[in-house]
Amino acid sequence: MKIIQTNNDKTLFKEAGNKHAAEEYVDNKQVFMLKFKTRGNVVFNANGERILTTSERIQIPKDAIVVYYKDGREVPAYNLTMDANVVSFKPNKKAKYRPIYSAKSEVFMIRYPDGTRDILTNLAVEEQRQREREAEEARLKAQREAVVADSIKQVTVEAAASATNPKKATIITKKGMRMKVWVCSETDSMVSYKKTNSSKAAIFNMSKAKIKSIVY
Repeated sequence: MKIIQTNNDKTLFKEAGNKHAAEEYVDNKQVFMLKFKTRGNVVFNANGERILTTSERIQIPKDAIVVYYKDGREVPAYNLTMDANVVSFKPNKKAKYRPIYSAKSEVFMIRYPDGTRDILTNLAVEEQRQREREAEEARLKAQREAVVADSIKQVTVEAAASATNPKKATIITKKGMRMKVWVCSETDSMVSYKKTNSSKAAIFNMSKAKIKSIVY
């Protein structure tokens, strides 16, 4: 194929060697790499955004296996082996080179000298899993915030209910401050109090984490 133009979301191309071929577009979300003969490669992520552009063409020996990483790296490989989690290979045929060990999750594809390929990572599935993880994290965060909000609301409601019969006390904070107050409500994590024993007085909340002791 002949690449005519690539922008932020689509790539325009046509069949090489056919001057009558029509120009076509492909969504960059469907493309992993644009591999050029005379210059470097352009790699896209699952959102169709460019993540790597090499300035020089990478020379791969014809007898080498090629390991394509998800971040766009293209590495020649010899004596390649794989297990359930790891890909191992040497970057050169010479025996002095130590093997490279890479997590399978980091590798997108392996191409063999005969042209066959093994796709190790489905980028679309990976992107979906990432979105699901982010959604789950957001759900848990919202859940935690809701629990805290409910706790504060409960203390406030209890304080309002007890505001007509508060208890006189002295709050001693961990910073050494002494406050003479009227306690409306006290839980394991929060204290609700007024500064004066008046039905019109404002009610304040203080975390137990800031309090050294309460003397009634």
